[in-house]
Amino acid sequence: MSYRVRRIDPFWMAHPAVIAAAVIGLAVALVGYTRGLGALSIIGGILLGVGVLMATKPAITGVLATLGFFGGVVNFIVLPNAQLGGASLPWKLVSTLFFALLYTVLMEALVLVVAALYNLFAGSMQAGAIEIEIEEAGGDQGSEA
Repeated sequence: MSYRVRRIDPFWMAHPAVIAAAVIGLAVALVGYTRGLGALSIIGGILLGVGVLMATKPAITGVLATLGFFGGVVNFIVLPNAQLGGASLPWKLVSTLFFALLYTVLMEALVLVVAALYNLFAGSMQAGAIEIEIEEAGGDQGSEA
């Protein structure tokens, strides 16, 4: 069997309000960062994160959160940076959780952008789509005792 992937749909809630929340959150965070207003940057970052997490399918969120958690464990607990060598275990765990959260939000945003670009090129420009070859499993169909 052969399938052609013409469109990638990673969106769980593609409601315009969810997308607008993410875009407005990004704008607020950037304005806060450029003007040196930490509180505004944090509020914008939270709004961006909530918008991105609401927009993406929960399975994608789970996979990326797991990868972020394992990456945080390696970075902060197993092979810590020299600057973190004297930190206590609770602070290393907090660092791991923040790393996992940030990784999840950033990678989900990347997945959404890549899917949008793929859909643009594969759909509207009539470019070639990804083709997936799937073979049926042909296990032993003999008599079962």
